[in-house]
Amino acid sequence: MSSATDKILLHLYDCINYGFSYRMKNGLFILDEFSHGRIKTDKIKNNIRDLNKLKFIRKKENYDGSILVSLTEKGQLRALNLSFRNLYNKKEKWDGKWRMVTFDIPNKYKKGRDALRYRLRLGGFYEFQKSLFLYPYNCEREIRDFVDLFRLKGYVSFALIDSIDNEEDIKLKMNVE
Repeated sequence: MSSATDKILLHLYDCINYGFSYRMKNGLFILDEFSHGRIKTDKIKNNIRDLNKLKFIRKKENYDGSILVSLTEKGQLRALNLSFRNLYNKKEKWDGKWRMVTFDIPNKYKKGRDALRYRLRLGGFYEFQKSLFLYPYNCEREIRDFVDLFRLKGYVSFALIDSIDNEEDIKLKMNVE
């Protein structure tokens, strides 16, 4: 997929309820979001058409003529993967707090457990123990969205902590200042 397509997916992911709406005569307001950059309007429209064909988004016309564009479950997963990938490169001033993700997921949800562990590693989280990961920057939304998408509520916990043993070693390994 093109980087423009990924940007559109991430934009939808950032929108409330994974979607946006527009009126037919006013056009796509997503064009305003990207057209001022290097992405041409035709390319944006083509990417949105492609996202629809790939079943990453769905369009629904409302009674007032507006059209709701939202991410499908497949699109949510793709956007979430992109978001976790972006966490890996996230660099900002550290607030001195650790984000802790811990889980105890039963074997009947092994695919979800493996998927979570994979994404945490993809995102650059520090594996403190087999099912306890640390991250220095805000990532609560990505964790909550993943838990909701994979229906793992009750098996995954998220905490904000002030300190942890071996903090200096972890900061060095994660390149946190």
